[in-house]
Amino acid sequence: MKLKTSSLLIAGALFGSAVLPAQANNDAMMDLLKVLKDQGTITSENYELLTNASKADAEEVEAVKNDLKTAKSEMPKITTDGKIKIESQDGNWSFQPIGRVMWDAIDTDEDDSGAEDFQGTELRRARLGFEGSIYDWGYKFEGDFATGDTSIKDAYISYGNKFNDLGYDVKLGQSHVAYGLNTKISSKYMTFMDRPLFADSSVSPARESGVVASLAAADYKWSLATSLTNGEIESGSTDSNGSTFAARATFVPFMQDKTHLVQLGAGLLTKGGGDDFRFRQRLVSHKDATRHLDTGTFATDGSNAYTLDALGVFGSFHAIAEYNDYTAERETGSDVDIKGYAIEAGYFLTGESLKWKNGYTSGITPKSPAGAWQLAARFETLEIDDSGNSDEADKWTLGVNYYPTQNTRLMLNYDNVTDLQVNGTNVNYEPSALKFRAQAYW
Repeated sequence: MKLKTSSLLIAGALFGSAVLPAQANNDAMMDLLKVLKDQGTITSENYELLTNASKADAEEVEAVKNDLKTAKSEMPKITTDGKIKIESQDGNWSFQPIGRVMWDAIDTDEDDSGAEDFQGTELRRARLGFEGSIYDWGYKFEGDFATGDTSIKDAYISYGNKFNDLGYDVKLGQSHVAYGLNTKISSKYMTFMDRPLFADSSVSPARESGVVASLAAADYKWSLATSLTNGEIESGSTDSNGSTFAARATFVPFMQDKTHLVQLGAGLLTKGGGDDFRFRQRLVSHKDATRHLDTGTFATDGSNAYTLDALGVFGSFHAIAEYNDYTAERETGSDVDIKGYAIEAGYFLTGESLKWKNGYTSGITPKSPAGAWQLAARFETLEIDDSGNSDEADKWTLGVNYYPTQNTRLMLNYDNVTDLQVNGTNVNYEPSALKFRAQAYW
């Protein structure tokens, strides 16, 4: 009878050890051994031997648990929410692969201008790169392979830190010039497929090689940035006689929260002489066969420009406006003044808000698994004043955006030029285009 009882007790303890945590297993075994000793099933000597062995096992289990805990604390953190980012537990270093793909389908109508229409597709952007940090130092490289050849976009080393409630950053290499709002908003987050006519051009340059320094409040309710650059990297180096100095400031006079705010911005730019200048721009698509707006090429003694901009987010509604004025000083002859402005408005039908981050727009996360829908419109105008011989264009753009996920978007745009003047003469044709884009980024 004693043997049957002890056998049942041992079997029960073994079963419990299979389903209970390690500490509970050990406690159950100790209780069983005590019962067996009290019943006389095992001797006191065997009881002491078995309890000591059980305690040793418990210490060994605890040591293994501590080793696992230590190993886990030393492993890098991996983020997979819309991106892949690897970083140390203490945040002292990080590495992240980045990229984007944008495929366009385009149908243009030159409206009897004499230029050839375009019906076809284009790989507008195909970028790969990486970015990361090592303590207070950062780095980024991104190249675009859409045309088959590599075009260098960002390629810099940076240093950044905080001083009280202020953050500062210095970039060495090629990065965005400290000038303009629409030019600097990433193509991943633009409301429309193309920027305004003046943006990301010779009158509002995007990326150049040099030094960029910035200072901002912790909440970015104000920021200052300045840059001294010497042209864009091509074939591994720059080839510019005149350096570009630029400065930009932003201020947020109203902020209820990040989805109800108003931001104002202004920028200045001056460029030294010694280089040829040319501004020319397509009107309705990146594949226009003819650039109706064109200053031609001429030598300059330098250039000066300024820009004013405003950004407002009010829940699901947003508005962006920017004015840009650029004057190129001819070596011989009169100056050429190029002015342009753009006003856009957008509304999310599904309740999302345009994301404001560090003074610019960023991506959105759909509220529903069914995705997010946005409607938008933009009016813009651009004028080239060259001794009374002016080019001028007014254009409307209507857009529908669908975001299946936070990293993907489908876009449909309709562009229509409603007034066009070429070489000082009003023309009777109004180019237009219907454009579609599928994009993904990481």
